[in-house]
Amino acid sequence: MQKNKKFIIIFLSAVFCLLAIFLLTYFAWAQNNKESTAPNTFIGNTDISNMNRFEIERVLKEKVVDIRNLGINFSYNGKTENLHLGLQAASPDIPEPDLKYAESFIFDDDATFNNIFSKKNNSFTNYLKNKFFNNSTQIDFIFHYSEEILNEWLQNSFPSANIEPENAYFSLDPNNIKIMVNNQEKVGKEINQDYLEEDLKNQLSKLFAPEITIKTKSKYPDINQGELEKLRPEAERILEKEEFVTYFLEKFNQKEEKITFSIKEGDLVTWISASKNRGNLELKLDRKKIENYLYKNVSPSINQDVVLPRFDIKDNKVISWQTGKNGREVNIEKSLENILSAINLNIWEAEIEVKDINVDDFNDGNQFQIKEIIGTGHSNFAGSPSNRRHNIKVGSDSIHGLLIKPGDEFSLIENLGEIDAENGYLPELVIKGNKTIPEYGGGLCQVATTVFRSALGSGLPITARRSHSYRVSYYEPAGTDASVYDPWPDIKFLNDTNNYILIQSRIEGNNLYYDFWGTEDGRVSTTTKPVVYNITPPPPTKIIETDELEPGKRRCTESAHNGADAYFDYIVTYPEGATTTPRQEIRFSSHYIPWQEVCLVGKENAPEEELLNTDTVEETINSDIISEDNKINQEP
Repeated sequence: MQKNKKFIIIFLSAVFCLLAIFLLTYFAWAQNNKESTAPNTFIGNTDISNMNRFEIERVLKEKVVDIRNLGINFSYNGKTENLHLGLQAASPDIPEPDLKYAESFIFDDDATFNNIFSKKNNSFTNYLKNKFFNNSTQIDFIFHYSEEILNEWLQNSFPSANIEPENAYFSLDPNNIKIMVNNQEKVGKEINQDYLEEDLKNQLSKLFAPEITIKTKSKYPDINQGELEKLRPEAERILEKEEFVTYFLEKFNQKEEKITFSIKEGDLVTWISASKNRGNLELKLDRKKIENYLYKNVSPSINQDVVLPRFDIKDNKVISWQTGKNGREVNIEKSLENILSAINLNIWEAEIEVKDINVDDFNDGNQFQIKEIIGTGHSNFAGSPSNRRHNIKVGSDSIHGLLIKPGDEFSLIENLGEIDAENGYLPELVIKGNKTIPEYGGGLCQVATTVFRSALGSGLPITARRSHSYRVSYYEPAGTDASVYDPWPDIKFLNDTNNYILIQSRIEGNNLYYDFWGTEDGRVSTTTKPVVYNITPPPPTKIIETDELEPGKRRCTESAHNGADAYFDYIVTYPEGATTTPRQEIRFSSHYIPWQEVCLVGKENAPEEELLNTDTVEETINSDIISEDNKINQEP
């Protein structure tokens, strides 16, 4: 009995000790470790053991920056392309790149933190397992990406990985156009999205810079050669005549002239295709191929663009100085139906239907509801050389008097037209390697920046805008500039008013203005003062020796610029009863890289001091920017 009693006492003592150790461990965890991760906690091979949220956030940000800078390497058939996920321009001569690919990848810190500090991963039980039983916890970093945008990049980068299958089809023998040939079907291929998604997940969720090998899978056609052969007799009946004629009735002074477009047998045979309807094979005319034929071969000879009138504002009155012009275009859908109907009825001609586009043929601009200035933009181009001033004037004239319809999107590049000598532009010298090369249109970013500011002042939605790669004095204050370079980047905005907008340009001394005329609808737009931070000084001057200058002569083609980040907020408040959201706010952010002064120096063996004292510098350091930067806080 006493033995049992002694055993019970020992057992209870042991249980008590274990319980005490457990409780002490729990209280120690609750007090010191509850807000931290358990030991042996990892994201891939990144150790986040015993870290709090602040420490983890710092580590994860560094890893994400590294991944964005390294990008994703995709490989296929010996070719490797890097999808850059960073935000830096390659050169100051080129505006910031299109960031849609980088922005399509989102590294979700919040979701990852929820995963790290979930009840399961941040429990006392998990803490005990990892600390005392050599267990480990592996956390996935949460990320999202747009499959559509990624696939667009992949198709552009690896066109040979995506090949559409081809059904068997009829054609004419090139050696004997009376013989119809049944061409064999072709198997295509496409990127295997399942493997791609799995590889991305396995690597990015572990915070590894991905190395992805693209795998493809076959895409099979619907119709093979044997099946198509059964339809040969029916196809040959369609081709009994040598050509099919379409015609358009051109009107001249109340008379009509029949303009014909002959479709040869070789083109007509490509319209013939086959399809399966509930397993049954049937011959059909390919609507898409007929549409493409009309777009490519018929429409260019018939279509005429509508030309809106142009107006000036003088003495607060709208006067026309260029009349509008009606346009026309082929009605593809009706013309297609005419062709299909004619062939089915064994009639070998069909009419091309045309629809007229009537310009608002008003003599008085006020019928466009042009009543008042709804917004003005301004920029200063003091110090510009003569060619730059000339190009600013030519660019401004090209959009002066332009009418923008309600609901239309304005594109500066579309309205500038070709930027060349024929359209009045002059060249400006730029540095390419160690040579100076003239390019047309230098100075058009002054136009883009002013249009951007006018659209902001008018409260219009900005649909495309890219800042410059580095700060330029013409576009101060920093963060309010816009760049333009054919074909991209562009400055675009939407006329979401219910009335026309008329653009009026004016140059007063060194100042460029754009007035947007229309009708006020009660919206109010404001912009905050730009915040400039992360100011970085430029590298030392880069000297390039050249044979194109006299010995010892110096010409600087790039001036020094501080690097910086900047942002401002754009707020538009709409009146009561408006169909849009009452208040809309967007932040425009800009990143400017530091850029060194670059100077060409004529080759000679003269002492360095002589080179530095020459007086032929075309541009100097923007001291106004640098001195102003010294007054700005380094953090937003």
